[in-house]
Amino acid sequence: MLVNLGRRSSAATITAKGRRVGLREILDDGQEGATLVMSKRSRIARLTVTALVGGLLAFNFGPKPMLVWAAVNIVLEGWLVYLQLTFKPRETGRTSLFTRLGPPAAFTLAWSVMAGWSALHGPMSMKFAAVIILFGLMVEGLKYATVSWAAMLAILPGPVIALIATPLMSPKFTVWDKAVALVAMAGLLGYAFDAVRLMRSSAKALEKAEAEALEASRAKSTFLAMMSHELRTPMNGVLGLAHALRGTTLDRQQSGYLEMIEQSGHGLMTILNDILDLSKVEAGKLELEAAAFDIRKSAAQIVLVWAETARLKGVDLRLEVDPATPAWLVGDDTRVRQILRNLVSNALKFTDVGHVAIRIAPTADGVVMAVSDTGVGMTPEQGARLFTPFAQGDRSTARRFGGTGLGLAICRQMAELMDGEIGVESVPGQGSTFTVRLTMSTAAAPDDAVDAEPDLDLAGARVLVVDDNAVNQMVARAILEAVGVSVATASDGHTALARLRVEDFDVVLMDVHMPVMDGVEAVRRIRAGEGGRVDLPVVALTADAMIGDAERLLSQGFDDAHPKPIQPAGLLATVAALRGSASATLRLKAAS
Repeated sequence: MLVNLGRRSSAATITAKGRRVGLREILDDGQEGATLVMSKRSRIARLTVTALVGGLLAFNFGPKPMLVWAAVNIVLEGWLVYLQLTFKPRETGRTSLFTRLGPPAAFTLAWSVMAGWSALHGPMSMKFAAVIILFGLMVEGLKYATVSWAAMLAILPGPVIALIATPLMSPKFTVWDKAVALVAMAGLLGYAFDAVRLMRSSAKALEKAEAEALEASRAKSTFLAMMSHELRTPMNGVLGLAHALRGTTLDRQQSGYLEMIEQSGHGLMTILNDILDLSKVEAGKLELEAAAFDIRKSAAQIVLVWAETARLKGVDLRLEVDPATPAWLVGDDTRVRQILRNLVSNALKFTDVGHVAIRIAPTADGVVMAVSDTGVGMTPEQGARLFTPFAQGDRSTARRFGGTGLGLAICRQMAELMDGEIGVESVPGQGSTFTVRLTMSTAAAPDDAVDAEPDLDLAGARVLVVDDNAVNQMVARAILEAVGVSVATASDGHTALARLRVEDFDVVLMDVHMPVMDGVEAVRRIRAGEGGRVDLPVVALTADAMIGDAERLLSQGFDDAHPKPIQPAGLLATVAALRGSASATLRLKAAS
């Protein structure tokens, strides 16, 4: 590495691996906040050494230098803490040089002055300590070089100048001694710069890899969001119209075809939801709920869902719950059902004769759930890779039984999120037993333990469906008109506002992404009084299903959000609950 000062540029340049690096690039090197993070990590060690140096100063020079040393470091540490508490990375540009380089430069200046003064005026022991301190500052500068060239340049000049000045200013050094000291310092600086170049090169490679990984993660999230949206929109038409078709007169063959359509559609939605769940878990963005739930009821509903599949295969599906199992547990009922659903689905897929048994029993700190089958079983080698995403026993398994290999991976991730674990015992040709242990506390029965049947008397209700997709309009109309709702439609937010100004509706079902005017802007204008009643309940019908989408829509003025494909029972319950009531969003604003 060479340092050049030339007329061609007003700034210094460093030549590294044949490439000239300007001073501005050097000063802007490093990630935002990296030096503050490193300073925070070394605070305990720094304060410890500061206290030791204060003791040496008091012992060798008296209390006055020690008090000055303490006061200077208190000011510097306070400044550093303030910057760490108030620092926010800038979206564009860089934080000022003073903020980034001021603290390390001030610290190294204070320590270098103290060490140089001690070396010139202190006893031999203090001179030795001063040299150690100055070399320690150089090591600190090399450490900071891994995150920023600029931080290194802010730290190294102080100890280097002090080490050079000490022999030059000492009367005990002859001319020859001073020359030897300068040559030694030149060799040390050459070694230091070479080490810095290698360390910073490695650090930059790591930063680049991290940036590429973050970009890949963003690209994956964008792809998943797009895929989810683009698949959910047509699947809303497939499953919604299949549901409407079931309410018509069909012969046995047509009913069979319709059932295959529904099963295929729900199978595709299961794969899509599994991919989204796995992505949320890997990103650390999947949040668990903690509420009282009846695990017997949850398991019984899983059995009910898969009972027909088991019957068609001639497999006995059993549920055995230990009488000592608590009636109510605290946990995420949805995720517990998801684990059981995936395990039962997996067991039925690989079992052609015999039985699939679900067993639930209490443990000292929660509950254990086991799903056993009399299916094909696995070898230990197959079981070892079973919980890896997109992995199956072997290629023949995928060809014969199908599947994505996601279900069991998600079961493991969910179990670990709930402070639990999952394992498998299997014998080829005899079957497998998957055991899940979850940490859960018991709970008292909630006041609303007895579910009341919702009032779904919607006859005479008027609902405006706003969607630019004619198939989605048809699906919503079929679901609502089947229970006596009067349905009107609009193809965009602008048309919807025009209808709301002259017509009265009980509820609006609003798509989010539409041409001319999207759903978010339409809701904003409704709440601003530009479309009839400002307190009109508005429900978002969206193909966006990424984490945080529902919360974002509620914060923008919607009263509820339903992902596509629409679940008819859930949508009807929401319309019934909101019919005749003021917008929940406006009630919350009024209360606050």
